[in-house]
Amino acid sequence: MLGQTLELLAGRPDLAAPLRDALAGTPLTKPTGHKGGAATDMLVLDLDAAAASAIVERVEQAVAQGMETSGTRGRGLGGFQEAWREYSEFINQQQGKRGQMSEARDLVLELIDAFNRIDLDAVVDSFTEDAVYHNIPMEAAQGKAAIRSVLTQIMGDSEAVQWDVLNIADEGGVVLTERVDKFKVNGVWAEIPVMGVFEVSGGKIAAWRDYFDMGQVQAQFAATARPQGG
Repeated sequence: MLGQTLELLAGRPDLAAPLRDALAGTPLTKPTGHKGGAATDMLVLDLDAAAASAIVERVEQAVAQGMETSGTRGRGLGGFQEAWREYSEFINQQQGKRGQMSEARDLVLELIDAFNRIDLDAVVDSFTEDAVYHNIPMEAAQGKAAIRSVLTQIMGDSEAVQWDVLNIADEGGVVLTERVDKFKVNGVWAEIPVMGVFEVSGGKIAAWRDYFDMGQVQAQFAATARPQGG
Protein backbone atom coordinates (compact mmCIF):
# COMPACT_ATOMS: atom_id res chain seq x y z
CA MET A 1 0.00 0.00 0.00
CA LEU A 2 2.84 2.40 0.75
CA GLY A 3 4.32 2.06 -2.71
CA GLN A 4 0.97 2.74 -4.33
CA THR A 5 0.33 5.71 -2.05
CA LEU A 6 3.59 7.27 -3.19
CA GLU A 7 2.08 7.56 -6.69
CA LEU A 8 -0.59 9.86 -5.23
CA LEU A 9 1.87 12.13 -3.41
CA ALA A 10 3.48 13.86 -6.38
CA GLY A 11 4.45 17.35 -5.31
CA ARG A 12 4.47 16.43 -1.60
CA PRO A 13 8.03 15.26 -0.87
CA ASP A 14 7.47 15.95 2.84
CA LEU A 15 4.75 13.27 2.94
CA ALA A 16 6.51 10.91 0.54
CA ALA A 17 9.81 10.84 2.46
CA PRO A 18 8.63 8.84 5.53
CA LEU A 19 6.88 6.35 3.26
CA ARG A 20 10.09 5.84 1.29
CA ASP A 21 12.02 5.44 4.55
CA ALA A 22 9.57 2.74 5.65
CA LEU A 23 9.86 0.91 2.35
CA ALA A 24 13.66 1.02 2.59
CA GLY A 25 13.60 -0.47 6.08
CA THR A 26 13.74 -4.10 7.10
CA PRO A 27 10.28 -5.74 7.21
CA LEU A 28 9.05 -7.01 10.57
CA THR A 29 9.19 -10.75 11.17
CA LYS A 30 5.96 -12.35 10.00
CA PRO A 31 4.02 -14.70 12.28
CA THR A 32 4.67 -18.41 11.84
CA GLY A 33 2.46 -19.79 9.09
CA HIS A 34 1.85 -16.38 7.51
CA LYS A 35 1.14 -16.70 3.81
CA GLY A 36 1.99 -14.13 1.18
CA GLY A 37 5.05 -12.66 -0.43
CA ALA A 38 6.63 -9.22 -0.36
CA ALA A 39 3.25 -7.61 -1.00
CA THR A 40 2.24 -8.53 2.56
CA ASP A 41 5.43 -7.32 4.27
CA MET A 42 4.86 -5.43 7.53
CA LEU A 43 6.87 -2.22 7.81
CA VAL A 44 7.44 0.43 10.48
CA LEU A 45 5.93 3.77 9.49
CA ASP A 46 6.69 6.92 11.48
CA LEU A 47 4.10 9.65 10.81
CA ASP A 48 2.67 12.30 13.08
CA ALA A 49 -1.06 13.07 13.17
CA ALA A 50 -0.78 16.05 10.80
CA ALA A 51 1.07 14.05 8.14
CA ALA A 52 -1.33 11.11 8.40
CA SER A 53 -4.29 13.47 8.06
CA ALA A 54 -2.70 15.10 4.99
CA ILE A 55 -2.27 11.70 3.33
CA VAL A 56 -5.91 10.83 4.06
CA GLU A 57 -6.96 14.11 2.45
CA ARG A 58 -4.85 13.39 -0.64
CA VAL A 59 -6.23 9.86 -0.99
CA GLU A 60 -9.80 11.15 -0.60
CA GLN A 61 -9.15 13.70 -3.34
CA ALA A 62 -7.82 10.94 -5.58
CA VAL A 63 -10.90 8.82 -4.93
CA ALA A 64 -13.19 11.76 -5.71
CA GLN A 65 -11.32 12.35 -8.98
CA GLY A 66 -11.54 8.69 -9.97
CA MET A 67 -7.77 8.28 -9.96
CA GLU A 68 -5.98 4.95 -9.93
CA THR A 69 -2.47 3.74 -9.28
CA SER A 70 -0.47 1.10 -11.11
CA GLY A 71 -1.57 -1.49 -8.59
CA THR A 72 -5.22 -0.51 -8.17
CA ARG A 73 -6.50 -0.38 -11.72
CA GLY A 74 -9.91 -2.00 -12.02
CA ARG A 75 -10.63 -1.97 -8.28
CA GLY A 76 -10.17 1.67 -7.31
CA LEU A 77 -8.76 3.31 -4.21
CA GLY A 78 -11.56 2.61 -1.78
CA GLY A 79 -9.49 0.16 0.25
CA PHE A 80 -6.64 2.66 0.46
CA GLN A 81 -9.00 5.33 1.70
CA GLU A 82 -10.37 3.18 4.53
CA ALA A 83 -6.91 1.91 5.51
CA TRP A 84 -5.45 5.42 5.73
CA ARG A 85 -8.47 6.70 7.66
CA GLU A 86 -8.00 3.94 10.24
CA TYR A 87 -4.29 4.66 10.49
CA SER A 88 -4.93 8.39 10.94
CA GLU A 89 -7.49 7.73 13.69
CA PHE A 90 -5.03 5.44 15.46
CA ILE A 91 -2.24 8.04 15.36
CA ASN A 92 -4.58 10.72 16.72
CA GLN A 93 -5.64 8.44 19.57
CA GLN A 94 -2.04 7.61 20.45
CA GLN A 95 -0.95 11.25 20.43
CA GLY A 96 -3.98 12.15 22.54
CA LYS A 97 -2.99 9.54 25.13
CA ARG A 98 0.57 10.85 25.18
CA GLY A 99 -0.77 14.35 25.76
CA GLN A 100 -2.92 13.17 28.66
CA MET A 101 0.00 11.28 30.17
CA SER A 102 2.23 14.33 29.95
CA GLU A 103 -0.39 16.50 31.65
CA ALA A 104 -0.86 13.96 34.46
CA ARG A 105 2.88 13.69 35.00
CA ASP A 106 3.27 17.48 35.02
CA LEU A 107 0.49 17.82 37.59
CA VAL A 108 2.18 15.34 39.95
CA LEU A 109 5.55 17.07 39.57
CA GLU A 110 3.86 20.42 40.30
CA LEU A 111 2.34 18.88 43.44
CA ILE A 112 5.78 17.74 44.58
CA ASP A 113 7.21 21.20 43.88
CA ALA A 114 4.46 22.66 46.08
CA PHE A 115 5.45 20.28 48.89
CA ASN A 116 9.06 21.37 48.54
CA ARG A 117 7.93 25.01 48.93
CA ILE A 118 5.76 23.98 51.93
CA ASP A 119 2.84 25.58 50.07
CA LEU A 120 -0.07 23.66 51.55
CA ASP A 121 -2.68 25.75 49.72
CA ALA A 122 -1.17 24.82 46.34
CA VAL A 123 -0.96 21.17 47.38
CA VAL A 124 -4.62 20.97 48.39
CA ASP A 125 -5.71 22.85 45.26
CA SER A 126 -4.23 20.00 43.19
CA PHE A 127 -7.02 17.64 44.34
CA THR A 128 -10.58 17.13 43.18
CA GLU A 129 -13.24 18.01 45.75
CA ASP A 130 -13.88 14.34 46.61
CA ALA A 131 -10.31 13.09 46.23
CA VAL A 132 -9.02 10.22 48.37
CA TYR A 133 -5.54 10.41 49.91
CA HIS A 134 -4.31 7.20 51.52
CA ASN A 135 -1.04 6.55 53.28
CA ILE A 136 -1.54 2.81 53.15
CA PRO A 137 -0.44 2.02 56.73
CA MET A 138 -2.98 4.57 58.01
CA GLU A 139 -6.62 5.53 57.45
CA ALA A 140 -7.62 7.12 54.13
CA ALA A 141 -8.74 10.75 53.99
CA GLN A 142 -11.46 11.88 51.58
CA GLY A 143 -12.23 15.45 50.54
CA LYS A 144 -10.03 18.53 50.54
CA ALA A 145 -10.65 19.42 54.21
CA ALA A 146 -9.71 15.94 55.44
CA ILE A 147 -6.67 15.84 53.15
CA ARG A 148 -5.50 19.25 54.41
CA SER A 149 -5.79 18.02 58.01
CA VAL A 150 -3.68 14.91 57.30
CA LEU A 151 -1.07 16.86 55.35
CA THR A 152 -0.81 19.46 58.12
CA GLN A 153 0.07 16.64 60.52
CA ILE A 154 2.58 15.18 58.08
CA MET A 155 4.30 18.50 57.50
CA GLY A 156 4.29 19.05 61.26
CA ASP A 157 7.14 21.27 62.42
CA SER A 158 9.24 20.76 59.30
CA GLU A 159 11.72 23.57 58.71
CA ALA A 160 12.27 22.38 55.15
CA VAL A 161 10.91 19.70 52.84
CA GLN A 162 12.65 18.05 49.90
CA TRP A 163 10.92 15.29 47.97
CA ASP A 164 13.27 13.71 45.43
CA VAL A 165 11.72 11.80 42.52
CA LEU A 166 13.95 8.86 41.60
CA ASN A 167 11.67 7.43 38.91
CA ILE A 168 8.33 8.40 37.39
CA ALA A 169 6.06 6.65 34.90
CA ASP A 170 2.53 7.27 33.67
CA GLU A 171 -0.13 5.49 31.68
CA GLY A 172 -3.71 6.50 31.00
CA GLY A 173 -3.91 9.15 33.73
CA VAL A 174 -2.17 7.04 36.38
CA VAL A 175 1.25 8.24 37.55
CA LEU A 176 3.72 6.10 39.51
CA THR A 177 6.55 7.67 41.50
CA GLU A 178 9.54 6.25 43.32
CA ARG A 179 10.58 8.94 45.79
CA VAL A 180 12.64 9.79 48.83
CA ASP A 181 10.59 12.21 50.95
CA LYS A 182 12.79 14.30 53.23
CA PHE A 183 11.66 16.44 56.17
CA LYS A 184 14.03 18.65 58.15
CA VAL A 185 13.03 18.87 61.81
CA ASN A 186 15.19 20.40 64.55
CA GLY A 187 18.02 20.65 62.05
CA VAL A 188 17.94 16.91 61.27
CA TRP A 189 16.68 15.33 58.04
CA ALA A 190 14.27 12.40 58.15
CA GLU A 191 14.39 10.46 54.85
CA ILE A 192 11.52 8.16 53.83
CA PRO A 193 11.60 5.90 50.73
CA VAL A 194 8.10 5.96 49.20
CA MET A 195 6.23 4.47 46.27
CA GLY A 196 3.27 6.61 45.19
CA VAL A 197 0.30 6.07 42.88
CA PHE A 198 -1.63 9.09 41.60
CA GLU A 199 -4.88 8.92 39.64
CA VAL A 200 -5.56 12.09 37.63
CA SER A 201 -8.98 13.12 36.31
CA GLY A 202 -10.00 16.41 34.73
CA GLY A 203 -6.65 18.04 35.47
CA LYS A 204 -6.82 17.26 39.20
CA ILE A 205 -5.65 14.42 41.45
CA ALA A 206 -8.63 12.19 42.25
CA ALA A 207 -6.72 9.58 44.26
CA TRP A 208 -3.28 9.31 45.81
CA ARG A 209 -1.84 6.26 47.55
CA ASP A 210 1.59 6.15 49.17
CA TYR A 211 3.32 2.93 50.25
CA PHE A 212 6.12 2.98 52.84
CA ASP A 213 7.49 1.26 55.94
CA MET A 214 5.83 2.76 59.01
CA GLY A 215 8.58 1.42 61.27
CA GLN A 216 11.15 3.25 59.19
CA VAL A 217 9.10 6.45 59.35
CA GLN A 218 8.90 6.26 63.15
CA ALA A 219 12.63 5.57 63.47
CA GLN A 220 13.55 8.44 61.16
CA PHE A 221 11.40 10.99 62.98
CA ALA A 222 12.52 9.73 66.39
CA ALA A 223 16.05 10.70 65.36
CA THR A 224 14.88 14.30 64.81
CA ALA A 225 13.43 14.71 68.32
CA ARG A 226 15.11 17.16 70.65
CA PRO A 227 16.77 15.54 73.71
CA GLN A 228 14.69 15.95 76.85
CA GLY A 229 15.75 19.04 78.73
CA GLY A 230 17.52 20.34 75.57
